[in-house]
Amino acid sequence: MLSIAKINFHMTAFPVPTTLSRAVRVFICRDSTTAVLDSSHNSFASFPSASGIGAWYEFEVSIHGKPEKNTGYLATLAQLDSAVRSSVIPLLKAELFSPSTASSATPSQLLHTLAKGVAMRLGRPIESLSWNISPYHQYLWKSDMPTKTTLTATFEFAASHRLNDPSRTPAENQNFFGKCNKLNGHGHNYRVAVSIVVPTSHSFGIADLEEIVDRLVIERFDHMNLNIDCPEFRATNPSVEHIAAVCFDLLKEPLEKHSAELKSVRLWETSKTSATVESS
Repeated sequence: MLSIAKINFHMTAFPVPTTLSRAVRVFICRDSTTAVLDSSHNSFASFPSASGIGAWYEFEVSIHGKPEKNTGYLATLAQLDSAVRSSVIPLLKAELFSPSTASSATPSQLLHTLAKGVAMRLGRPIESLSWNISPYHQYLWKSDMPTKTTLTATFEFAASHRLNDPSRTPAENQNFFGKCNKLNGHGHNYRVAVSIVVPTSHSFGIADLEEIVDRLVIERFDHMNLNIDCPEFRATNPSVEHIAAVCFDLLKEPLEKHSAELKSVRLWETSKTSATVESS
């Protein structure tokens, strides 16, 4: 005879502290008139709609707190969208297309100004504001580091390697590493994201970060056989974990000389596999 057990579900006592994040995509062009700003035929892609030549950006705003008990809302999405758009669009249009009103501020400094504007228009503090200036470059402001900015740049390099543990027998290596142990090795298109923290007033930017990563990591490993061509891996198995750690070590001190703190290095071996090394 089948018996049905009675299950007592534990219900969370609402409301609980929650972080809400919203991505807001904008298209900034010279002809961003009031009429254009009120028009969008594909708000998923951007608001306003892309028209002519301009710049597309994605911002993500996060707020934290206890949602209103009855609605379950921290804020409406319309409020978040409006706060970001009304802060971002006028300022960036002036920076990009109005030389007479453009400032000499760096992206980090502009992001700091935008974060204050979003909070003011929202009528509450914000947890963070990120600015994706391209799919591969990001500036991030966080409330717990109000005078600093996190910069992230993404790179790619192609390399081959063979995974092998000299303390194991050939049969054990074959059994443990599988295809990755084949004698002639195999290749990957590695992708690496490097994140640093700099003072908001610092002039060090994405281009400076790219120059250092390109010189110390990409030129070193791109189109190389890691086991044979790279001294770093002659005695170290070039697993995705070890490659990420080596990249971190190569970058840490050179970046510190520029007053930039290396926050993390994330290395993708495939689209499904990555390893991240973070500062302690």
